[in-house]
Amino acid sequence: MPGLHTLLMRAIMLVWCGLLLVIIPSALCDNSSPPESIDKGLFTGVLNTLTTGYSRSDGTADDLLAEGERFLLNGSFSEATRAFDQVLQADPDSSPGWLGLARAQSGAGEQEQALISLEEFLFRHSDEWQGYLLQGTILTSLQKYPDAVASYEKALELNTTDALAWAGYGAALYGTGSYEDARDACQQSLSLRPDLPSAHYWEGKSLFMLGDETGALSSLNHTVSIDPGFIEAYLVISDLYERSGKGDDALVVITTGLIANPSSFLLWKEKGRLLEDLNRRTEAHHAYEQALSLNPNDSEIRQRLTNISDGSEL
Repeated sequence: MPGLHTLLMRAIMLVWCGLLLVIIPSALCDNSSPPESIDKGLFTGVLNTLTTGYSRSDGTADDLLAEGERFLLNGSFSEATRAFDQVLQADPDSSPGWLGLARAQSGAGEQEQALISLEEFLFRHSDEWQGYLLQGTILTSLQKYPDAVASYEKALELNTTDALAWAGYGAALYGTGSYEDARDACQQSLSLRPDLPSAHYWEGKSLFMLGDETGALSSLNHTVSIDPGFIEAYLVISDLYERSGKGDDALVVITTGLIANPSSFLLWKEKGRLLEDLNRRTEAHHAYEQALSLNPNDSEIRQRLTNISDGSEL
């Protein structure tokens, strides 16, 4: 069977946009997270990077590992869980089996169960940095930042050259309020992979918290230039402009984000709020209706639409 470490190091890093901390209008300070505001690029980048490397096989265990990978690729997480479970029934010490199981559970949103699988994986294979990387990523998604920092540090002790690990470390450090260390971790990530959107994003947020608004805007604009689907980056840039009294510029940013992400509930909602603040109520009404069509259960938007219709203030 091929070595896990060799196979993982050869895996393709797939990062798409979309971890953990940002909600508008207090995007730079508030650590609560609706689902759409998660840094999905970092989270799924880690899940996809930690592939077992099995795509075809010459034996039963390899068949199941390859099947599990195919299910993960298709987003069929329950089927992937079943396949990796079968691997572990045949070989309870299987490294790719435990790691694949944790990835499938995490992809299905079962983060606590994934952490239990990772604990078993790391108990059996304490020198596998990939387990600590996934553990840190999941802990960050659960906003358990100090524990996430510890996991990333273990991963980086074993492998100092993984850009996603450094970016995730920066995100977790940001969550603890260690903004200088977060900035430094992101810059280390970018030295290894200059085009990693998540590293630019967390660097930008950290720079703002350190008082460097110009540097923050540069990093955040770089984020969306690399990945136009990075929704939360548009929200943070808009918030920066709004804080500076540049409501029109904030609106331009959100409108640009909607061109690339026309089905984003958060962007439509923010556009409505900005238009309302600019006293462009008819346009705000349209934006809120678009947002409501994407999330009919948002009571705040319903209230804002009512207030616009009767001319009152929220």
